[in-house]
Amino acid sequence: MSDGLLWLLQSNDTGYPSGGYAHSYGLEELVRAGVVTTADELERYLMRQVLPALLKFELPFFARAHAAAVEGDSVLLAELDAELDGWRIAAELRDASRRVGSQRLGLLCELDGDPLITDFQKNCPRAHHLVVTALELRGVGVGDAARAFSYQAVVAGTAASMKLMRIGQTACQGILYRVLGALGTRISDSLEAEIDGFFNPLLEIASLKHAVSNERLFIS
Repeated sequence: MSDGLLWLLQSNDTGYPSGGYAHSYGLEELVRAGVVTTADELERYLMRQVLPALLKFELPFFARAHAAAVEGDSVLLAELDAELDGWRIAAELRDASRRVGSQRLGLLCELDGDPLITDFQKNCPRAHHLVVTALELRGVGVGDAARAFSYQAVVAGTAASMKLMRIGQTACQGILYRVLGALGTRISDSLEAEIDGFFNPLLEIASLKHAVSNERLFIS
């Protein structure tokens, strides 16, 4: 699509079939364990767990992937995709990222026949969500692309919470508004930061427990 902004809106619309609705990324187990059970606890979880991971690791990494996509370097994109495996300790989180990424990549190939996309899919048919998003939004500036990726990460938590907790849409929108407000002022600096990594034992343990749970609403 020639209009990058319209494509950004389409690819981030709730009707875009990314498969993200099937994942809570560890939140389901935290709700089951009683760690996140109220609106206030959900907001603290997003502020203290999700945002630091985005700012300290995922967004600096996203900037590298986006630069590789802009340069048309499918080899570097594949290397970055492989590197992400080493950063994600819990197998369930790795698999969730690859499930969503591969679904987005498959649809992207159908919509856009650019050789960069088809070559990347041949090398990485089960690519990570982060790398695929950087690839699909290579036509917009890294700042806007990073904001779209960040929005997907935060809204995944609020969307999943409405299926897991007694919380309504109005409360979730208030939380989303405040969390995105806190995030938005720090994205630009984060994109220029070094990749320090972010160890998140709470989510890692929750995902490891979720993988062997006897009952699950979400895949992750």
